[in-house]
Amino acid sequence: MQREIIFEELGKEERTLLLRAFDYDVDDKGNVLNSSGAKIPSQENPEEFLHVETAALTPGSLEVRDGTPSSISKFLRELEQE
Repeated sequence: MQREIIFEELGKEERTLLLRAFDYDVDDKGNVLNSSGAKIPSQENPEEFLHVETAALTPGSLEVRDGTPSSISKFLRELEQE
């Protein structure tokens, strides 16, 4: 089965609106918050938190993750294995 993935570049305001539409939020420092209001830790750097300017929403579960090339590559590899 062939899947098409389209990447969209969004500005901070658009990212914030999109995150809020999917039950996430952004605090005044730009940290991404889960539905309980807690900061979401980075999977690549657990000592850091996801920031609105570098976070990515991935299709499927609409999980928020690091928007780094290595994190996106990992997501694509996992998607391909399904």
